[in-house]
Amino acid sequence: MRKVLPLIVVISAFFLLLPGLSARAEESPIGPPQIEKQIHSNLESSYKSYLAGDKDAALSYAQQAYNIDFEGEGLESAIEARSPAKMSEIENIFIKITGEISAGGPPAVMRSDIDELYGKLGFQVMALEQQKGQAGFALLINAMIVILREGFEAILIISALSAYLIKIGRKDRVKMIYAGGGIALAASLVMAVVFNLFFSASGASKSTLEGVTLVFATIVLFYVSYWLIGKVQVVKWQRFIKSQVEGALDSGRSYTLAFAAFLAVFREGAETVLFYQALYSSAGGGAGYLLGGLGIGMVLLAGIFLVFRYGAVKIPLAPFFAVTSTLLYYLAFTFAGKGVLELQESGWVSTTPLKAIPTIGFLGIYPTLESVSVQLFLILAMLAAIVYSFLVKPYFEREKRLREIVHIASDIAGLHDTLDHITQHAMLCHEMTSTAEGGELVEIRGHLREIDSKSHEVMDHLQKLRAALSDIFEDMGSSLKKG
Repeated sequence: MRKVLPLIVVISAFFLLLPGLSARAEESPIGPPQIEKQIHSNLESSYKSYLAGDKDAALSYAQQAYNIDFEGEGLESAIEARSPAKMSEIENIFIKITGEISAGGPPAVMRSDIDELYGKLGFQVMALEQQKGQAGFALLINAMIVILREGFEAILIISALSAYLIKIGRKDRVKMIYAGGGIALAASLVMAVVFNLFFSASGASKSTLEGVTLVFATIVLFYVSYWLIGKVQVVKWQRFIKSQVEGALDSGRSYTLAFAAFLAVFREGAETVLFYQALYSSAGGGAGYLLGGLGIGMVLLAGIFLVFRYGAVKIPLAPFFAVTSTLLYYLAFTFAGKGVLELQESGWVSTTPLKAIPTIGFLGIYPTLESVSVQLFLILAMLAAIVYSFLVKPYFEREKRLREIVHIASDIAGLHDTLDHITQHAMLCHEMTSTAEGGELVEIRGHLREIDSKSHEVMDHLQKLRAALSDIFEDMGSSLKKG
């Protein structure tokens, strides 16, 4: 019950604040059709300025159409809550327009992009108007889809990280992953309120926060993905498990995993709250249906989490870490493209269109030089990581093992010489005892002391040899089992 209580508190706070946030949004007389007209006005001003040769003014009007009108007035969230794919298409056209202005492209291309934007935007505005006062069942379904869509990636990451900790025998650290996700839920709610109250006039701040969060998520997930690649080889992984069982899990790495869980939830958390606000406002209330849809969606997400969380633990080590590493890298790759896109929307990153590159939303690929360059760097970095983990590092490890074997062979030779020395002393003692007299007994005792000393030396050699051989033979046995 104590584990569930924080989640209940966050959800309760969400529903207590939702009507107030929506009421504040409804205080403004501006609806989707009025926002659409403002966008038209700014884009037409942008086009006229571009024709007049004033690129700075053209870019300013275009950014105002996106940041202040489309995103700042909440039209982006309303469209994305209904259809993320359609919102992405509109978003890409905005990026193309600003890119054409920055690159000094032909005015005819800019005109064509603006007209295409008008068509797609007009259709979505009309759909939003028809959606007003939607039936309760439709609101329930939409509310369920939003939480499933936005929470699925976070659930995958959290379940994979939890399964990882369990596999290395550190179940006690799983609570750090859950804590990271729980803190992110609360932070998302706070951030949604902050944006709604203080930054509703400009979408640039929202895009900047989303972009920076996605960039951080990319770095953290890529790091974790790279680290897990090295654990795909079962021999290395078994050696790592042994070290973790014998000692505590590095605290720095534990916090890194918790931070990854935090970012996985926080990156979409605040936006999800705004989606529900848009649904609540467009439906004219209906909190019961909204709560029902959210509840059903969360139950389904919990089921998905349990399947991945407990199912992953039963997967063999090598496939588990290969799949987990691939999943985290895929998310880092898509986050990189989306993060650059958000920073371009806020004006932090320049936009250089690439006509030969298509838009592939589920991969986070967008037709701009900046986003493609970052993703190309990630591809090269991952290839380098794979080459290092599976070719370069194993080569140096083999060389190290060979040196260890040579050292062991030297120890064995030294042990052999020591045993010969002991044998010689033992033979002398045997000869002397046959005709032993008083003075010779003293000498015999000296030889016996020498034998005792050498015996201890032999024992030390044996202990070192046993430890070295134990690791080598364990690796050889694991390799044979794997083969």
